[in-house]
Amino acid sequence: MAHTALNDDEIQEYFDSPDELEKKIKTLANFIRNAKHFVVYTGAGISTSAGINDFRGPNGVWTARARGFVSSRSTVSNPEPTLTHMALVQLMRNDYLKFLVSQNCDGLHLKSGIPIEKIAELHGNRHCEACAKCGKVYYRQTHIDTYEHKTWLTGNKCIEPNCN
Repeated sequence: MAHTALNDDEIQEYFDSPDELEKKIKTLANFIRNAKHFVVYTGAGISTSAGINDFRGPNGVWTARARGFVSSRSTVSNPEPTLTHMALVQLMRNDYLKFLVSQNCDGLHLKSGIPIEKIAELHGNRHCEACAKCGKVYYRQTHIDTYEHKTWLTGNKCIEPNCN
């Protein structure tokens, strides 16, 4: 596995003053309001407040491993969508957000209400299963607790007619 953990200088987090943040929020809102094709690209940071660790941040999985610590990807067993996830849903419902691209495989965008046809999950979805016989796709409440990218049988039964 390639290590992409960063050194301390590279993982420093920076915060804007309240006045600067307000200015940036107004600028962003104006861009969104005037956009013809507004698309959002999300990564691990959107899910950290749901208890899911990112990879490269100060408490990231790869950062901890590079320092010799064992780190799990999640601190909660059933994470819920964050306020940011829900804000994206509202932007989509109000027809500002046209499409969402995500590197996350935690399933929180779909759980929040983003329609499946309006999202590209680049690394898959830990809650997704497909029938080996007919290809029917199911989104389950349970998830796979591994980072391996492979296919295996889960034992769940397909309920598609004429598929045993």
